[in-house]
Amino acid sequence: MNFSAFNRFLVKIVILYVLGVLMFMTFRVLLMLNFGSYSDLSPFIIDLVRAYIVGLRYDTIVLAYGLVLPVIVSIVLLLIPSKFAVAERIANHFLFYFTVPLLFIFLWILVIDFYFFKFFQSHLNLLAFGIMEDDTKAVMRSVWTDYPVVKLLLAIGLCFLAIRFFVKRISKVRWELPLKTIWLKIGASVLFFVLFGIGMRGSLGTFPIEKDDAIISANNFVNSLTMNGVFSLKDAFADRSNYQIDIDIDKSLARYGFTSPADAVSKYLEKPLGNNAPLAELMDTTAYNDFLKNNPPSVVFIMMESMSNYYLDLHSSTLNVLGSLEKVLPDCYLFRNFLSGRNGTIHSLEGLMVNTPLSPISQSIYMGTSLESSVAYPFLSNGYETSFVTGGKLGWRNLDKYIVKQYFQHAEGSAALLASVPGASTGEWGVFDEFMFDRIEQMLTKSKGKPQFVFAFSTTNHTPYQLPDTYKPYPVNITDSIRKVLRCDETIAKKNLTNYQYANNCLGEFIKHIKDSPLGENTIVVATGDHNSLALFDFTDSELLQKLSVPLVMYVPAKYRQGKYDPNRFGSHKDIFPTIFNLALPHTAYLKSGNNMLSNTSSDIFYAVNDFNVAMNSNGCVIANDKPLYYRWGANKTLIPITDDNTPALDSLAIKTKAHAASLTIFIQNELSKH
Repeated sequence: MNFSAFNRFLVKIVILYVLGVLMFMTFRVLLMLNFGSYSDLSPFIIDLVRAYIVGLRYDTIVLAYGLVLPVIVSIVLLLIPSKFAVAERIANHFLFYFTVPLLFIFLWILVIDFYFFKFFQSHLNLLAFGIMEDDTKAVMRSVWTDYPVVKLLLAIGLCFLAIRFFVKRISKVRWELPLKTIWLKIGASVLFFVLFGIGMRGSLGTFPIEKDDAIISANNFVNSLTMNGVFSLKDAFADRSNYQIDIDIDKSLARYGFTSPADAVSKYLEKPLGNNAPLAELMDTTAYNDFLKNNPPSVVFIMMESMSNYYLDLHSSTLNVLGSLEKVLPDCYLFRNFLSGRNGTIHSLEGLMVNTPLSPISQSIYMGTSLESSVAYPFLSNGYETSFVTGGKLGWRNLDKYIVKQYFQHAEGSAALLASVPGASTGEWGVFDEFMFDRIEQMLTKSKGKPQFVFAFSTTNHTPYQLPDTYKPYPVNITDSIRKVLRCDETIAKKNLTNYQYANNCLGEFIKHIKDSPLGENTIVVATGDHNSLALFDFTDSELLQKLSVPLVMYVPAKYRQGKYDPNRFGSHKDIFPTIFNLALPHTAYLKSGNNMLSNTSSDIFYAVNDFNVAMNSNGCVIANDKPLYYRWGANKTLIPITDDNTPALDSLAIKTKAHAASLTIFIQNELSKH
């Protein structure tokens, strides 16, 4: 083994890493000096320091992946006997001819990112592909006329010569760590590879560093300083590969089996359209109400992470999954025949927020497109202050860029909550739920009489199941009957149920605080889950309701209660905001995504849809495949397959389910195509 050559080669790799960091940090400083404002940044000095520290982590992960091949060469060099001196010379030549192009490519990306930021006030993202797919000749003409291309090329040329000069000098370095014993040499080598592995993750935590870790401040510009152009470009390619939004209306109609928009909308609304524009028919209007006009209620909607409906049935004094929520549920409307719209968090979030079957828009080229199907739009039109709040990182799934385009005047994530809520603490997924609720209560209290609409998204009830040190759980003792059907380790199950209890307890405490304060007279609170949790139990085909359901909890002050409450009605995410709009907003237009769960209409119209494919109502269930599967209800809300063909009610539900999906899809496609 040739430890000396190996040692010298690793020293060169470390120096090249430092050179790369200096290059990345130079562009970070240039961003701050060119686009930052002293008056805006002076209150965020500590955050600025954190931005550069987090930025170093992003730079390290990029450089670590870039230097993987030289590290592999170092291992080969270690294995070659020292008598073959030519091996080290070859390795040095490789290092030079590999690293110069690598750093030059990084330089080009950083320059492009700098000017992209100058125009879009954002690092490289999916919009870059939109530019490339535009009129190429026109784009190049704009670049030539709007940017100092000649000066830039000269500067980049000089930078290339500087990179070549420094890498050449580094490749000839003969420095070696003065390690005299074999054990010191082995120890130093092991330490290098451990640090290199950490560098490739950018994190010592459960998860490697991702783009949502860039959100460390309440100041968006400070957050932008954490990221570098190369990491941003990597994410843009990943988003482009994974998330494509198709706006071809004809293709969507064909997929769902309809001949025209009018055909789909007519079957969804179950009425002839006449000569009316079909998409206009998807708009509905709440009733005029003098009381609501003069007494607008504040509305808080909370999408709770993994709020399982099935877990509610496990509740007892010794297996407490409700916490404080148990005491306030009698004062609330509770719907349990209720499904989540989708089975993933971002899809449910967008489905609830902008009524889209196409998702995730936030990670597509349309992430900057404002949609009038946004549930914030009717509130903003009625003079409400609109806010989005989450305990998670606001940069997750591009929410920091997406939310503010959907008629939300304010968007806050973990960084803002840490700054505004005294004593707030965090886990792996962000600020714990109790502090998110504290922040919402702050917003309501400080509203100065202006009605508030707050859309909140909790995160604590998520693996790896962390809780604040101050939380004292209620008893969570798993019974023998539950233990027998667990699909995971009992320790994990107990953690999962305790986190579920914590989230419900936070929600219950929030509703109690609102109810017992002056806010309780004019604040509506609505909560549901983004999806069920499937961590603990397996569900059979007969248990689709149990598998896909989430509860819908609604606290409505007495003076705002109207319509008919029937807890047996079927519903899903599509029905939440039509219900809220009719409770809170007078004579207001909104997209008819579903039904008003509190309307006086016959309960026959109510149905639930999950993933635009599984539908349920009082008659049974249909899985609306090309060849639909039908089920009727059995004991304990289980499903029994129907084998005969006499199913007119479920045939109608299958058609309506497809028509609903097609109608909302073409509505969103039409909105996106405008932009």
